Amino acid sequence: MILEKSLLDILWVLVCSGLVLIMQGGFLVLESGLTRAKNSINVAIKNVADFGVATLLFYTFGFGLMFGVTWNGIIGTSLFAPVFPEGKAWPPTFFLFQLVFCGTSATIVSGAVAERLKFHSYLFATALISGVIYPIAGHWCWGGSLTDENHGWLAARGFHDFAGSTLVHSVGGWVSLSLLLIVGARIGRFPENEPPKAVTGSNLPMAMLGGILLWFGWMGFNGGSTLAFNEKVPGIILNTIISSGFSLMVAMLSAWLIKGFPEATAPLNGSLAGLVAITAGADCFSPVQSAIIGSIAGSLVLPTEKLLEKLKIDDAVGAIPVHLIGGIWGTIAVGIFGNLNLIGHNVTRSSLILTQVLGILSVGGFAFGLSLLIFYLINKFFPLRVDGDEERMGLNISEHKATTELIDLFLAMDYQRKTGDLAVDVPVEPFTEVGQIAERYNLVLGTVRSTLADNEKARVEIVEAYEKVRIEQDKAEKLLLNILPDSIAQELKSNSGLIADSYPNVSILFADIVGFTKISAMMKPESVVRILNEVFSHFDVLAEKYGLEKIKTIGDSYMAVGGLPLPNEAHPLLVAHMAWDMKELLSKFKLKKMGTKLRMRIGINTGPVVAGVIGTKKFIYDIWGDAVNLASRMESHGVPGEIQVTESTAELIRSDFALTERGEIKVKGKGLVKTFLISHRLRSPEESFTDLGYSFSAT
Repeated sequence: MILEKSLLDILWVLVCSGLVLIMQGGFLVLESGLTRAKNSINVAIKNVADFGVATLLFYTFGFGLMFGVTWNGIIGTSLFAPVFPEGKAWPPTFFLFQLVFCGTSATIVSGAVAERLKFHSYLFATALISGVIYPIAGHWCWGGSLTDENHGWLAARGFHDFAGSTLVHSVGGWVSLSLLLIVGARIGRFPENEPPKAVTGSNLPMAMLGGILLWFGWMGFNGGSTLAFNEKVPGIILNTIISSGFSLMVAMLSAWLIKGFPEATAPLNGSLAGLVAITAGADCFSPVQSAIIGSIAGSLVLPTEKLLEKLKIDDAVGAIPVHLIGGIWGTIAVGIFGNLNLIGHNVTRSSLILTQVLGILSVGGFAFGLSLLIFYLINKFFPLRVDGDEERMGLNISEHKATTELIDLFLAMDYQRKTGDLAVDVPVEPFTEVGQIAERYNLVLGTVRSTLADNEKARVEIVEAYEKVRIEQDKAEKLLLNILPDSIAQELKSNSGLIADSYPNVSILFADIVGFTKISAMMKPESVVRILNEVFSHFDVLAEKYGLEKIKTIGDSYMAVGGLPLPNEAHPLLVAHMAWDMKELLSKFKLKKMGTKLRMRIGINTGPVVAGVIGTKKFIYDIWGDAVNLASRMESHGVPGEIQVTESTAELIRSDFALTERGEIKVKGKGLVKTFLISHRLRSPEESFTDLGYSFSAT
């Protein structure tokens, strides 16, 4: 005999059915936001389609399996494709409420296996849950709720799962786990011999909105599970909100404490874990107990995520920590905290705990075992997962041929990247933000084409000039002698033997452009050489101005020395003033197209060196020794945009420069070395060297 309810009860359950259906939208935006943009349409379609599959199968036979006349408390045997009696409002209302619950259980799988599962594979998983697993397990827990027939075998033993922590959420979690074990992790999620790579969602604010929609819908999920509008409803909703709030805070704070920052998804999944956990016993807990249950649920989220990573199980949205672990904990919590008088089965605390554990194991074993077996057998013959190319492309296109303006733009840009064909502009969609981006990109393309044309013209000129350069090469070899310090050049002219000397006290400058390797990777070779040539030409002028010897340039590094080959007492000041001028010069140098300013690290040290001419073909004057090594370390351990000097240099330049003690740095082979930064110049070079009786050309 089918039970009947008052119109107020019917209205309340209908309203709650609408609230639970809103959760379908909550899952849609949450899962779409937590996955990458190339798969967001696929995730959204799955969350729409699974409710259609659930409706079809649950109406056809799922409802009958769950609520029909029982066969030994295991399965329902009536109410298939039900036609409800006219004039009876409660039966269709009850069916609608149970249908949206079925849809909720099915849609949990969508997020867990996102970004790698074929669309038809997901529809099959939905059919398995909504048509077989959920209805049969539901009969064990809730069978007989519509009629005065006997309840399912678990309910008859006193199993209490008020709104479905086990039946709805853990079932979805168990099926998700079995499917994850079959299809495996997303490409790149767990690279060999490297830490797991996090996959950042495409729209975290939208995911947060999904969490709030789920929170809102859960008031109907738990509040409507009374199947009547009575005095218990406010307390049930209060327990639901309290558990979620406490779980949110504990999950957020624990992740913050462990990771060192407030991780974005921690409060989101924390709040959902609290909602799942309280669902099993929202009707038999006090607010204080709800807070405790929610807090424990929140504390379980991060450890579960870490365990899944260790086991290389790739749950895309955290469905297992939230729905499976939260559901298990909430069901056990009924046995630990539940008010036995409200549960009403005349059971002891220990027997209730055992019954709750029995329910978890039986429903979990059935859901996980059956789904794992079926998925394994199907996957042997018909792979459930998309292939690697489709996964990299994204399921929006590979599964649904669904493109967006942004995807079309990316495809056009990717074609240009692969082919190098920049002759045609990318398509422009008028009156859209993407169209505006495309217009700006086409302007850039125009500039690039113009630059390429200029470069090609320059290349032709360079080829023509190369032959002339080759002819003049022999002459240039002889002229190289004149580039060397005069005393060295004179010795080379009269003596072809080895030239070397030691100098007891010189000042060495090392300079390196910060980040130039990364900048140059985005430029053409001609531009890189042109920039370095322009910068270092200015430096060469400064070296000439201060009477210093340029030793070498290597890539974007520059080295000069004062005090050789002719000794000069003022060499520390000469080198320091040149370094200051280099810093000021470079601060005014800007890469126009990239909008980037160049900065250098400059290091100076004073000490003894050995110097000589190296090689016979190209004469290179070089120096080496411990003082050179220390000068190099002043640069490599320096501060971008600053001049760092050793203590030996600092003592010799205090007359002209204000110094700030930086502290000690660790230098390989030297240990801790005391260093200083030049903060500003106290005297101009003209003032300084006039006092010393030294003159130089103001270039």
